[in-house]
Amino acid sequence: MCGIAGAVTWSNHQYLDQQTLQNMAQPLRFRGPDAGDFLLTSQGDTQIAFAHKRLSIIDLSANGNQPMFSGSRQTVIVFNGEIYNYKPLKQELEKVGVQFKTNSDTEVLLEGFERWGMDILLEKIDGMFAIALYDFKRSKLYLVRDRFGKKPLYYQMVGEQLAFSSDIRSFNALPTPKTLNLHAFGYFLSELATPRYDSIWQEIERVPHSHYICVDKNGLRVEQYWRLDFKTTCQLSTAEILNETDKLFTQAVEKRLVADVNVAAQLSGGIDSSLVVAKMAQLSDKKINTYSVGFEHQDYNELPYAQQVAKRYNTQHHEFMMQPHSIETANELIWEYGEPFADVSMIPSYLICKEISKTEKVVCGGDGGDELFSGYHSYYVTHKLDKVKNYAGFSPLANLVAKIIPTYRTKFLAQLLQLAQKPQWTLINRNMGFSPAEIAQLIPNQPLVAGALEKEHRQIWRLYEKNAEPLLKKVLHASLSTRLLSDYLVKVDRASMAASLEMRSPFLDKNLAEFAFSLSENQLMLPHGNKSVLKLLSERYLPREVIYRPKKGFGVPIDHWFRKELKPHFQAVVLEQKQQFIDLNYNFIAQLLERHAAGEDHTHKLWVLYVFHVWANQQQKANF
Repeated sequence: MCGIAGAVTWSNHQYLDQQTLQNMAQPLRFRGPDAGDFLLTSQGDTQIAFAHKRLSIIDLSANGNQPMFSGSRQTVIVFNGEIYNYKPLKQELEKVGVQFKTNSDTEVLLEGFERWGMDILLEKIDGMFAIALYDFKRSKLYLVRDRFGKKPLYYQMVGEQLAFSSDIRSFNALPTPKTLNLHAFGYFLSELATPRYDSIWQEIERVPHSHYICVDKNGLRVEQYWRLDFKTTCQLSTAEILNETDKLFTQAVEKRLVADVNVAAQLSGGIDSSLVVAKMAQLSDKKINTYSVGFEHQDYNELPYAQQVAKRYNTQHHEFMMQPHSIETANELIWEYGEPFADVSMIPSYLICKEISKTEKVVCGGDGGDELFSGYHSYYVTHKLDKVKNYAGFSPLANLVAKIIPTYRTKFLAQLLQLAQKPQWTLINRNMGFSPAEIAQLIPNQPLVAGALEKEHRQIWRLYEKNAEPLLKKVLHASLSTRLLSDYLVKVDRASMAASLEMRSPFLDKNLAEFAFSLSENQLMLPHGNKSVLKLLSERYLPREVIYRPKKGFGVPIDHWFRKELKPHFQAVVLEQKQQFIDLNYNFIAQLLERHAAGEDHTHKLWVLYVFHVWANQQQKANF
């Protein structure tokens, strides 16, 4: 796991010098603390400038350092990630005469590209990755991002230069001015993170997940190399589905144990991470190390469940308690994320990664299980909504019945019929941050900001709305490009990399995902509603108390902190210091804080505002 940066320039008046390239690499230091190197070379009028910072996981020797050339020296690469199936691919290449100088997966990418070309290479490899590869023979630069978007890769095209990096802060080293992207900012206010393709800066974009970009002096093209099949094709019985899921998940975990260092596990006490621990223990011939974080507020504390799992599998278990003063790390963390990011679980994610990194380099977690196997309550609501969507006109009657007979069933039916009257794209809204109406109060006369959520989610929904599959399947697909891509994977990558720790996600496995998305909505939801497949599978491995309990999520009691310890700090940072990027209604913000202190819940909105102000002040100090 590493960090990459650099540029390819087709005009000598934009060439990079060594110091600029080093400055681009400086923000990557935590991603790659073990080694680092640079390449400045040319091909005719074209300059190739590559930088790499390495966290050594596979082939720990200097032979695995990058930038790395192929044996023919026709190709050079900088690569961030892990290719889990590099050993069988290496054997396949050796059978046709390719000779290797290292034991690294990086060299397999180079030689595989030269033998097969980019499209076949990407079809074959299994892993998480962000790749920059220059082909001297064809004078082309390739930028590649993995199937789910686990690894970040930003790029900026200015004139005849394309610059790229794992970290958006690398572009600070370049002279191009940066302007706030109003669409990305508006989306952040609603969804706590910037959207799939846009960054917070108008001039900088993301390489789309499951795509590659090919660039030469004639221009840029974007190609998609993988997509999940939308159609329900699974005809297996429940028992057969469980057996197939078990087999594929075991294989997914086994792949992620490939390393030349120890692999530990982050154990939250939920189904997903507990299943990962169960499989790791099953596959390992020694005790595995597990790590958990707890909170004094019992609404957030899952340590007792984690302890049950650790005891069952006889792990070497480590845990620590998070205190309110841990919030002091937030400002430093906000800087490391590079863009405004306001999922509050970034804090415990980072703190536990920091603890784990004291003794480990690689850890497995449970991310992706909810998106693949329908784990959130909103998915259950969507499933039920499909049954009543044609009866939206009965919403007033249902509301009346719910008032007269206020049972769970009548109130839930009234909620469903109200949802049925809304556009379907709103089903992928998480409703955690500011609503468009509240954004209009916060930032008057800025329709690009207030309309960002609708614009983004309408564009995503158009990819699925004409498909014949049920609403649930459409929402699950859309979730991969919204909450998973923009929030959860960003949170995990930045939190782990800030601690120089590699995080692996067995649920986000190509083969497991393809199987999960072949299941029908009934196969996903029956008999236990949300996450039925994983719940039934878990009965083979986990205590029932862990499986059948309310979902808590990996949060922090920041709602309490904003009423006590954090309130004066929020007032100082947001209401007194303010920021200079965009005009905000600070009277509205002050009222929001007081309403929260009086008992209303505006936790996410206050955290969004706090994060943005800290981030904005950091950018101003960085001489943007």
